[in-house]
Amino acid sequence: MKATSAGRERHAPSAGRGGGFTLLEIIIALALIAILAAASLPYLLDSFAGSAGERATEAIVSRVKEVRLKAIETGTRQDLELTTAGIAGTPLPKGWKLEIKGLNDSRFRAPSRGEIWSFNAAGICEPVQFLLRDGDGSRETVLSFDPLTGQLLPDHDD
Repeated sequence: MKATSAGRERHAPSAGRGGGFTLLEIIIALALIAILAAASLPYLLDSFAGSAGERATEAIVSRVKEVRLKAIETGTRQDLELTTAGIAGTPLPKGWKLEIKGLNDSRFRAPSRGEIWSFNAAGICEPVQFLLRDGDGSRETVLSFDPLTGQLLPDHDD
C-alpha cells in the first residue's frame, strides 16, 4: 500500500479485477433488454400490420379511380377482376383477404371466380363495399364506394 500526501492509504487495484463488467452484470443487462423488447413487440407488430392495411386501402382506392377515369376518357366499359387476394392489378398484403358486398348482397362474401366490377362510359358502377381483413381477423377495413362517382365514401355504420 502506498501512502498519500493527506495521510490516507490508497489501495492498488487487484490483479483479478479490471475495469470491466462481471458476467452477472452482463446477464442482468441482457435480461432487461429482452424484457423491454418482448413488451414492445406487440406494439411494433400492430403498427406494421396497420400500415399494410392502410397501404392496401390506398392502392385499391387509387386503382378504382384509375379504372373509372379510363372508362370516362375512352367511352368504353372498364372492368376490374375481383379475387380474395385483391383486385386486378392491386394484390393485398400477404395474409390479407378481400370480401365484397354488392347491391343484392345482405352480407360480405368472397368474390366468385371470374367476378368483375364494371364501370360504364359515364363512370357509373354498381354500389359495392369491400372488406379487407388480415389473416387472423384482428384487423379489418370496410371501403364503401359511391355508385355515381366511384369515390370512396366516408366511414359509416351499417
